[in-house]
Amino acid sequence: MKKLFFFLSVSFFCFSTLCAQENTKADNSYILTEIWKAKPEWYKLTTEERTEFFENKINPVLMGTLQSGAQIIGTAINNNTGGERMDYQFMAVWKFPNKESSDQLEKAAKEAGFLKYFDQVNFSGNIIPPPALNEHMIQITK
Repeated sequence: MKKLFFFLSVSFFCFSTLCAQENTKADNSYILTEIWKAKPEWYKLTTEERTEFFENKINPVLMGTLQSGAQIIGTAINNNTGGERMDYQFMAVWKFPNKESSDQLEKAAKEAGFLKYFDQVNFSGNIIPPPALNEHMIQITK
């Protein structure tokens, strides 16, 4: 769990740093990092069943999320070889206009059955500039 927290913190810090290079104030946007890996149930499906699941369940969720003003910052397949590597296969980083729209994506993906086939962890929060994050880390007590 410490490795997961560290990875998410570093990812968030790096993204915040990029945002802060253009603006030293928070932009009132919200960020969500999703990290997941396939469960045994996924491997039991045929390629056709997997394709059907994405076409009929997941793609509509993604399209609806994008149409509501969200942006996909990036996706990745985990190829980290360092000692801090997490045992997760995939990642997506989203930017939302607010927390409510992020929560809606999480709810819609769950309702579509994503968690039946994938073990997922999420990390989300308001986008803040690195100095605000650093100050919080310095002042945090628990």
